[in-house]
Amino acid sequence: MPNIYYCNGLANSDLGRLRAVLSWEECRNLLKLCSVQYAGLQFPTMAQGRASDFAVLRILDEEQDDKWQVGFYSFDGDILQIEECVQTCFPNPSPPVEN
Repeated sequence: MPNIYYCNGLANSDLGRLRAVLSWEECRNLLKLCSVQYAGLQFPTMAQGRASDFAVLRILDEEQDDKWQVGFYSFDGDILQIEECVQTCFPNPSPPVEN
């Protein structure tokens, strides 16, 4: 399942915090709202000209297909924009049933 990581470029030892594990359906819905750029097989680091906070999508070996290759993709946009998109892609949980 595709993973999303949120990265804080100010923490040099922090490669990112796992934000979500997505189903392929959730991932496809997210990628309709957000664009990504392939970053390669290594976890991307903060590049010049990029905001210090950024998000990364990871596609694992067993998940590749004709469109998505194994590796890491950097999201275009800041974490707040991406978080809004993530929230719209997850189904709303059902409210608890009271007896």
